[in-house]
Amino acid sequence: VDLFEPLAGREGLEQLLALLELEVQVRHDLVGEATGLVDRRDRVERLGRDLLVELDVVLEGRVYGANERLGFDEVRFDGLGNVVARMKKIIVSSDLSQKVNILYKDEIGDLGHTFNLMTGELERAYDQIKNFALQAVIARKDEQKIRNIFQKYVPKDVIDQFFTKPESMLVGDTRTLTVLFLDIRKFTSISEKMPPDQIVESLNSYFSIMVDIIIARRGIVDKYIGDAIMAFFGAPVAHRDDVYQAVMSSLEMVAALKEFNAHQAAHGRPAFQIGIGLNYGAVTVGNIGSDKKMDYTVIGDMVNLASRLEGLTKFYPAKVIISESVQRKVKNQIPCRLLDRVAVKGKKLGVRIYAPQARLSEAEKKGWKIYHSGLALYYKRRFPEASRYLRETLKVLPGDKAAAQFLQRCSEFARHAPPADWTGVVALDEK
Repeated sequence: VDLFEPLAGREGLEQLLALLELEVQVRHDLVGEATGLVDRRDRVERLGRDLLVELDVVLEGRVYGANERLGFDEVRFDGLGNVVARMKKIIVSSDLSQKVNILYKDEIGDLGHTFNLMTGELERAYDQIKNFALQAVIARKDEQKIRNIFQKYVPKDVIDQFFTKPESMLVGDTRTLTVLFLDIRKFTSISEKMPPDQIVESLNSYFSIMVDIIIARRGIVDKYIGDAIMAFFGAPVAHRDDVYQAVMSSLEMVAALKEFNAHQAAHGRPAFQIGIGLNYGAVTVGNIGSDKKMDYTVIGDMVNLASRLEGLTKFYPAKVIISESVQRKVKNQIPCRLLDRVAVKGKKLGVRIYAPQARLSEAEKKGWKIYHSGLALYYKRRFPEASRYLRETLKVLPGDKAAAQFLQRCSEFARHAPPADWTGVVALDEK
């Protein structure tokens, strides 16, 4: 109740609780009652078959021998044969609605009557089993229907965890995961050029594309913040490659934006430009909010840094910027380029920031290697030597903005040396 009422309202909560109650009842009945009925059916069938074997033996001569010795009426033994034949037919056909005709009020009649009682019990047992199976199918369909409804408000993995361990969902947890922020650049000016219906249509199309990519990479869409998306990877279910999946999702979103903008242009609408920031570290994850409204979300200092990194895409030549903690996790799988050492707004310590790229051309491989050699010299205050490497980078990669930016800094520091405590960290006051 504490978890789902704030998420989906009282009506949705009542649907969920009714489903849970029905599912528990049906599963208990299926496991207990059906198992007992099947066991009882098997025992009765074994007894019936044993009885038929014994009756066959009797009919092969023992009863007729007794008839010769004791003078029994042979017609009654023909009636016994008919009873046995009828019992065989019922068992072989599994048609429990058939009954043995009772012709005599004696042992033969008692035998037929007992058999009819047995088949009647079996028929009722079969009907109950079929009814339990039908209820189970209905309950499963209802469960899937509720899941589909709640997945619009709560991530699928969260719902799965709730059904498995509902008590765990009311407790916060410290986890190490990747947080992603995605924002549209200058969306206010874009929205001023479009009528409201086109803004909504374009945003919904854009969100659908981006969210599909996040979900396909096992990410959780935490929330929409205006035209921005916050997502995380690694909770409630953690995987070994969550950081890799997060970075790949960001690169795929940048690629998908080209097709989206082509569609925008075809309809006479402005293109979207985006920025993405990712950070990896310890956060608090859980259902956070009030008793009226809760969100399954993450909070912590590293979340704030991820948001700041997204904002840095406005100042650096990269649509995706990742922290050093992310880079260390993916450097052997995804090429990453050092962009700078920065102290974001509200922070004193500097962090290395990187730009990942899905693949490199031969020129980029060569240019990035020279570029990183130049940066190593730059941070050692060897600015003239660093400048030579950065100029070489620009020969291999003409117009490279990152190399040009550091070359300009080298020129300034060559004329005016930085203070003795200089570490290369750039303090940024803007978000």
